[in-house]
Amino acid sequence: MMRGEESWKEPDRRFVISGPARPRDLRDLMERPFFALGKIPRYAPIHYRAGYTEVHVIPNEAVGIATIWDADVLIWLAGQIVDALNHGLWVSRHVRFTPWRLFADLGWADGAHQYRRFHGALARLAATTVTTTIRNGPNWQEKSFTWVSDVRVSGDDGVALTLPEWFLDTIAEPTRVLTVDAAYFRLRGGVERWLYRIARKHVGRQRGQWLFETAFLYSKSGSLMQRGDFALALRKIAGNTAFPRYRFAVVVSRGVEYLRIETTARSTGPVDKPVRRPVAINVDGTVGLRDGIPLDRSENPHATPCHITESDGRNLVHNLKSLDRCRESRFFAQRISGRGDKRKKAQEAVADRGAGVP
Repeated sequence: MMRGEESWKEPDRRFVISGPARPRDLRDLMERPFFALGKIPRYAPIHYRAGYTEVHVIPNEAVGIATIWDADVLIWLAGQIVDALNHGLWVSRHVRFTPWRLFADLGWADGAHQYRRFHGALARLAATTVTTTIRNGPNWQEKSFTWVSDVRVSGDDGVALTLPEWFLDTIAEPTRVLTVDAAYFRLRGGVERWLYRIARKHVGRQRGQWLFETAFLYSKSGSLMQRGDFALALRKIAGNTAFPRYRFAVVVSRGVEYLRIETTARSTGPVDKPVRRPVAINVDGTVGLRDGIPLDRSENPHATPCHITESDGRNLVHNLKSLDRCRESRFFAQRISGRGDKRKKAQEAVADRGAGVP
């Protein structure tokens, strides 16, 4: 437990990592294009806008943008910090650790190649500049940051680095982090890794099947591929890749292509991290918004829309009879329901989602 407001934070001390911890990812990073999806250096910036949400990622001309593989370091550090907080310990954005500890936890082979990979990741994380509206207030344009800074590597002390305040403050909120399956780090492709993060963020460990329009997934990815090539890549990945906890398939309905996601394993343990983010629901069992089609104009003329917000609301569904045109939540994530009362099933899906996951 935290011992009081801000008592968990020691800004002038260094947090030393010494043991294993479950890796955790930030929800804000899992669905938006903060990282390059290819291993070939990317020198083109990422500019993402959806409603009031903006993400701008600027590369370094020497090393390019940090990749989704480089983000493994951040996922590992997030897990270490959350584990310390869960044990009532103080943490700091100034961190020290030995590379072999990271290699062991993430399943990296301990050898010269992995050290080169690690040093390359640190270089790109330190050189990539990020500016975002997410939890940055009205002066967000003045709050750019790099993923790590003040990096020092030595044979005696290991690695010392500093994380941005934005990252540390996000980790401290239990509802904004999710555990990551260890098998995630064995996924080889950048798009495959990104799809897992999408599934983990939006589907979690809920029952049922979910549909996401491929055109909107493309807009979320920040990929440099053409839209048609991206759709082709999804088809190949869905048919040939074994994902931890999820099964993917591409389906077509009324001329529109969707990626279908369903869970293959669910947690049987208790959950203690409530997720308070509202989601959309209507009487047709649809959770989420169809891309480009307001809920009040969906195929079901009797569908009842609800209010959606990015803010940290206290109620999952604020008002089922109001519609907030929130462009950030334009996913079409349809719950494939069985027989019975579809409205009840959809509400149960929201309740299940609201329970959260550790």
